[in-house]
Amino acid sequence: MAIQVKNTAVLESLMVHEAHPALIKLLEWVCVRYSTVVLTGQYERRHYPSVHSTIPVRGSDIRSRVYADPQGVADDINRHWIYDPDRPEMRCAIYHDTGRGPHIHLQVHPRTVLEEG
Repeated sequence: MAIQVKNTAVLESLMVHEAHPALIKLLEWVCVRYSTVVLTGQYERRHYPSVHSTIPVRGSDIRSRVYADPQGVADDINRHWIYDPDRPEMRCAIYHDTGRGPHIHLQVHPRTVLEEG
């Protein structure tokens, strides 16, 4: 397993505020399931209000170009992780481009759960 951090600014974003326990579990699961994970962002005040600016932090971004099928990775995560059982339309993984390049956005809610099986 290889976990990489894009640059020192991202490293600081990982360390400046604690991550929500559900986000930690989701990232651990992704790291075990996929042999390469490159963290490209986490805490970002400029995204206020969003999961990237909550304390504890509930959002993280990972590089998508390291996967042959990034949408398939996002779909796989969403088959196993439920963002909020009360809002089934919400997802834990979103493959998108918000203007700074395509990536997989990971997000959790206090009610996020891993579905076993």
